[in-house]
Parts: sequence; C-alpha cells; structure tokens
Amino acid sequence: MTMYEFQMNDSFIVDKPEGDRMCAFPAAASFQVDNGGRSHTRLFVFYSQTKDDAHVPPSVGVRISDDLGRTWPVYQSHEWFPISLVQLAGGAIGGPSFVTEMIGGDISNEQRVRWVQSADGGETWTTTAGKLVAPEPMKCIVAGSGRGGFAFTWVMDMGSGVLGAALYGYFAADTKYRTVWAQSTDGGIHWNIVSTIAYDPEVGPEGYCEPAVARTSDGSLLCVMRIGSNKPLYQSRSADDGLTWSVPERLPGQEEEHTHSVLPALRLLPDGMLVLSYGRPNTRLLLSADGTGERWTSFAENFQGTTTGYTGIAVTGERQFLLTGDNGANWHFDFSRGFPNPNPFSIWGRLVDIVGHNGD
Repeated sequence: MTMYEFQMNDSFIVDKPEGDRMCAFPAAASFQVDNGGRSHTRLFVFYSQTKDDAHVPPSVGVRISDDLGRTWPVYQSHEWFPISLVQLAGGAIGGPSFVTEMIGGDISNEQRVRWVQSADGGETWTTTAGKLVAPEPMKCIVAGSGRGGFAFTWVMDMGSGVLGAALYGYFAADTKYRTVWAQSTDGGIHWNIVSTIAYDPEVGPEGYCEPAVARTSDGSLLCVMRIGSNKPLYQSRSADDGLTWSVPERLPGQEEEHTHSVLPALRLLPDGMLVLSYGRPNTRLLLSADGTGERWTSFAENFQGTTTGYTGIAVTGERQFLLTGDNGANWHFDFSRGFPNPNPFSIWGRLVDIVGHNGD
C-alpha cells in the first residue's frame, strides 16, 4: 500500500511590508499565460491590507511571480478582494469581490456584486457592476455596515458558459450563517442563488460559513466549510452540479482536533489528488489520495506561530503546489499607541511536493 506525505520546500517571503501597511488573509491562484508566444505558469497571491473590520473599506495587495515563487517583483494594490479566481473560456482571469452591498436597505432580495477581470494575465484589471438575486429576502451580513447578505468565497467554471460560486451569509430569518450555491450565465456579472449547501442553527458557534469548493476525481462537487474559529471543518457533496447537497459531515478519516480551522483552500491536482489547506491553530494540510474527499490522510502542520490561519493553494505541477499563509494577525497587537514598529506582518509561501512510499 502506498503512503503519501507532504514534502515541504524552503519557505520564502511573498511580501514583507514596511511602514503601516498590513498584509493578512492570503489566497492564491495559478494560470497559464502567454508571454511573447510562450506559455508559462503565473502565480498570484492576493491578501488583505486592512484590519479584520467589516466597517473598513477593503484593500487588497497582489503579488505576481513568473518563476514559481523565486521572485515576486510585481506589486499591485486594489479596492477589491476576490478570494478565488477562475480562467474563463476566452482566457481572461476573473472573480467576484468578496465584499457585496445590499440594494434597497438592510433587508432585500438583491445585492450589488463587483466582477473583477483581467484580459492580459493580471497586468491590468477592470471591474464591472452586477448583482445577485436571492429566492427570499437577505439581511445584511454585518449589521449596520451596508454589506450584502452573502459574501463570495469560491468561484469555478462549470462549463457550457456557466460559473458556480459558494457564498455564506444570511436569509432574513436565519440565526446563524448559511452557505449557498449560486450560478451565473453571463460571465460573472449577474448571479442567482440556486440552492442551500448547508444551514443548521444548532451547529457550531457561527453556523456553516467560509466555504471552499472543488470538482473531485469522481465528478462530484465537494464543499468544505467552517463552523467557527478553532472548530472542526465540515464537508458536503453534490452529485448534480450544485442543485442538491448531502448532509454535512466532519472530515472523514481524521481526528476532530486535527481539523480545526477557518476558511479552507481546496484544489484538485492534475494527477487527481485532492489537497486541503487550513489553519487556526497554526496552518495545516490534508490529502485525499484518490481525489474524492471520502477519506483524508497525511495530516501535516507546516507553520507554527502567530497567524490568522488563512491560507492559499495554487497548482504548480502534477503533484506540486504553492502554499501561502501569513505571519501576524492584527488582533494580537495593541494599535492604541499607533502601528506596531517594526512592522510584524508578512506573507510567506513555499512549494510543496507530494511524495509516496511503500507502507507496511
């Protein structure tokens, strides 16, 4: 029987800001881009540059690497934050900004959406205003902030001109978070909520939230969700492209304390393995060797220290990926006397290989 483990390469700095610029809550993506007629892998790491405060306007930093993370020469700053990106049929890269805004008051069936897109491999970006329509009234995800009822965390190309997305938030009568599935047929501008992935007012301190979704090796959709800080992750599965979902369960194959986390990242590798990263405490990895998510193995901790626990995964090879995380969390520091000096925040990355060996 073949056993698998994560082989961690040396870590490197993606961004180490100076002055009073922050960086935390990273996400990552990789795409094939053309440069002078040659195709290569371009890595993106994007992260928040503000405190964890819904009343502070979003600001995202973006770092780009064309040499598998050895250097990160490109830095951009934007007023949007897509937690995941997708490559469209025509080659453009796009994603919905995490933050949405209610239309028509704190209770409404509609919210504004910003679709972020690049036609030149991330060199420049445009935003297009759109909206999401819910089957019943939503309430503001953070009371008094004006933010929409549901926040985007994951987007994927479903084929045939359809995009799918996982969001979390509230219908008006909800007492805890609800995770839902939405679809767009016009390239990410307009969205409709088509199903509830998970909702249970008795589960966890927060309810099902912060979802990540991947197409598994058997063709189903797997959604992994948070229920609270330092609480176990749950997963749900759809065999009909998001129209219906199974009853959520804790991650199979792992002890509960190994699965405590906030927003996970989930990627299917080219050779069919499924990788899950997550954190709080620390940052951690799990593997589904057959790519189904029916059983999780190869538990590994890869960063121990002060961190938000948020991570990102970008595919770089058949059994290789970029893992990124952060060092520092704003709630660990006293800002009453000004910004901490020296700046304690950074974004790190490391390439991870999956290696196999014969077990007993």
